[in-house]
Amino acid sequence: MTDDPLALRLAPLIDHPLHRLLGLEACRSHDGEGHLAITVSAINSSPAGGLHGGVVYLLSDVCAMVGLMSRLPADQHAVTHDIQVSVMRSAGPGDRVSFDSRITHLGRRLCFCEVVVQGGGKTLATARVTKSLVAAPG
Repeated sequence: MTDDPLALRLAPLIDHPLHRLLGLEACRSHDGEGHLAITVSAINSSPAGGLHGGVVYLLSDVCAMVGLMSRLPADQHAVTHDIQVSVMRSAGPGDRVSFDSRITHLGRRLCFCEVVVQGGGKTLATARVTKSLVAAPG
């Protein structure tokens, strides 16, 4: 257990059963930037064997939130307002895939993030994620 407020806020994202099922291996959040990684496996691949596009969309959104959490006040939460993902190539079984996000603009009501998905030294996808800032639950 930790007393670090950011770690406590990130725990529900990191420990979410779906994220764990997909193989979330690494998670970092610092100064508006987020990082997470997975290894392509049978559970997160498409019937064709490559990394499933839906996993790319989902984890791009999660990565944007991970980066935002380091800059979000404790009394705020964020929900996805819009996401646009461009997939350029896939990754194969056993490939490690990293997701890196950064905030491009953080306002009072909206946050804009960019995410780059890479594997094998190549860009696999990019995403633009807009988050609406709302009151924290509870």
